[in-house]
Amino acid sequence: MTAEAASTAAPNAGFADRYPLLHAVFIDPSRRTMATASFTALGLYALILIHSVLTSEGYVRPDGSMIGGDFTVFWTAAKTLFAEGAGALYQPGVLNERLNAAFPARGEFFLYWQYPPTYYFVVAPLAALSYPTAFWSWAVVTTGAALAALRSLWNAWLPLLVVFASGAAWQGLITGQTGFLTAALIAVAGGWADRRPLVAGIAAGLLTVKPQLGLLIPIAYAAAGCWRAFGAAAVTGVALAGLSAGVFGAETWIGFFDAMSAQGARMGADIFPYHKLISPYGFAMTLGAPASLALAMQIMASLSLAAFVFMVWRKSASWEARLIALAAAAPLASPYAFYYEAPIFFAALLLLAQRGTERGWLAYEKHALMGLWFLPVFAPGPENFPVPALLAFAAFALCARRVVHECGWRMPKLKTA
Repeated sequence: MTAEAASTAAPNAGFADRYPLLHAVFIDPSRRTMATASFTALGLYALILIHSVLTSEGYVRPDGSMIGGDFTVFWTAAKTLFAEGAGALYQPGVLNERLNAAFPARGEFFLYWQYPPTYYFVVAPLAALSYPTAFWSWAVVTTGAALAALRSLWNAWLPLLVVFASGAAWQGLITGQTGFLTAALIAVAGGWADRRPLVAGIAAGLLTVKPQLGLLIPIAYAAAGCWRAFGAAAVTGVALAGLSAGVFGAETWIGFFDAMSAQGARMGADIFPYHKLISPYGFAMTLGAPASLALAMQIMASLSLAAFVFMVWRKSASWEARLIALAAAAPLASPYAFYYEAPIFFAALLLLAQRGTERGWLAYEKHALMGLWFLPVFAPGPENFPVPALLAFAAFALCARRVVHECGWRMPKLKTA
């Protein structure tokens, strides 16, 4: 053992002797410790959900919040689609009137329908189900899609268990949002571009249902010369948009762009929940920066992220390094990305853990991963402090460090965990 290694090991050994439980949980967790922690977290999540359902009235909790969170919007949109037509939701007030009628115990809703007409294909089947059945079906299907996509990256049960017991997974579940769905699509779009380009391109094309999250995919494909995937993505996206115009009417697209313009105006208002955003724009706005400065920061960050992804996909032949870069950068490239999109990071962090396990951990890498496993449970946090953005920045920095090492642009010293 070298003198440096001995000096590093001695303090850890002393800490392990004095605080064996803390050392086993936070410093050097074994497989048994990680499995126990994951099952414990899942058990706590289950108890919270069961208690919430039993004490709710029509899935409205005593504090007025909904079980399923934003899923109320998806379910109500599906009902409205068949009752009033696809264009109705883009009209001011229609969505909230429907929500107020469906969930009277909740109180007044102040929400907006901001999804493109292609998203109707995703939510339409929900119209045939009651709210509880629709919510649990949504949770099972989207979580299953994310699990299948991540399993194709690393087929090992313990890492997948740890991922789906994380605080970010819990937030993805209780918000009822699209985090698991978009995580699955980005994992396939980025991870399969070389191996199964048509499937990857179709996944990228399907991601146009939330277009702001796929901004970096064309850049990545072009940088690596993945033209079959690029073409499949373009054809899928255009076909999906054309099909939606044919089924729901071309005027729905006009309504969508009008809604986006109105949403842009709302993002400049003080009532917007900036603290729930994970973007540089949200970070700056939460801290009280002028909107012009926050927007300039976002533009610079987006361009830098695009350059980073381009460089990695151009220089690296490793699909793992490419996916880590893409999945870590994609949520930050758009100003309009909320904390419930954190599952998009799963593909990047899972592959980072795989590389650390198989090739050796960088200094403090494992400890940072453990922090990111737990801390998102506190999101979104106080309105004057950007908790989600800071966690997202930390996740990206951790992933970028591993990618830089994998690409050989610099060679930080490996440290055995």
